[in-house]
Amino acid sequence: MAVDSPSHMNRIRSLLGDISESDLLNVDCYLSTHLGLFIPSLGHCGMAVRPRHTHPSYSFILFPSPEQYFKELAPAIIPGKYLTLAISPGIPHQEPVEDSFKRYFAICIASDFYKSQYAAYDSGLPQICAWATFYVNAEVMASIKGFMSEYENRYPGRENALDAMALIITHQLIRSQLNLAPGVSSVLTDVEVEKVVWFMHQHYGEQISIARLAALARLSESHFHKVFKRETGLSPMEYLNEIRLSNAKKLLRAGKPGITQIALQCGFNSTSHFSSRFSKKMGLSPRKYLDLYNSHKGEEDH
Repeated sequence: MAVDSPSHMNRIRSLLGDISESDLLNVDCYLSTHLGLFIPSLGHCGMAVRPRHTHPSYSFILFPSPEQYFKELAPAIIPGKYLTLAISPGIPHQEPVEDSFKRYFAICIASDFYKSQYAAYDSGLPQICAWATFYVNAEVMASIKGFMSEYENRYPGRENALDAMALIITHQLIRSQLNLAPGVSSVLTDVEVEKVVWFMHQHYGEQISIARLAALARLSESHFHKVFKRETGLSPMEYLNEIRLSNAKKLLRAGKPGITQIALQCGFNSTSHFSSRFSKKMGLSPRKYLDLYNSHKGEEDH
């Protein structure tokens, strides 16, 4: 992850505490004034695996599918619901270190802001939580995805829109904790597609077949292809290649050695296959993309 500006890094530290840019190299970050969304995309977050670290914010870890649960978790699986962990400010914790990293949503909300919104439901302070579990529904997931889209699109008025979305997400999380949220969504197909998408993000470096993805969604291959394209606008393989190319760009910008190594790590059969896909998408080769990025970075450093 490349931090947009020093002010963004300061905002991240106000939510996460003592964290460095190197801790976030494998993490995608999305920020509003009072809320930060952090998603491990290339590997573990350096801070998350640090023993007994704490945050000054209220933290929520939302798992997109049971495959992403930490091994020590064994909660009930509820169709249409997403397991979420709550951690109060100042509570020491550590993400379990496993062979492969888990891809999840970490939502951190500024303490004073969270308390001010919680006051609408209870005159007392929010209860102290240390890995407390609860479930959220598909509407919360949709709000989070909208937040990510707004952050990435950089439209005029983005900051105001992000703050409004952060307010909604905060209330959705509070209501879910207090069991005030509506019941299970009736659109279970969307949840199955979401499960497949997160599987792709976790395993994009592997050779993945349509049959494997359809089985994960519990649909026939033909029906899965239709449903996936209806929900995402892309075929499953097109979507997977988008993920692979997105992560390849991150690795190139992070200075990872060797285009061949990056190609294989991102699931491409060969360097030529990777270069062809990359050039078609970006309009220039991986090497030219890296040279252009480094030249712009050098200009910003001066």
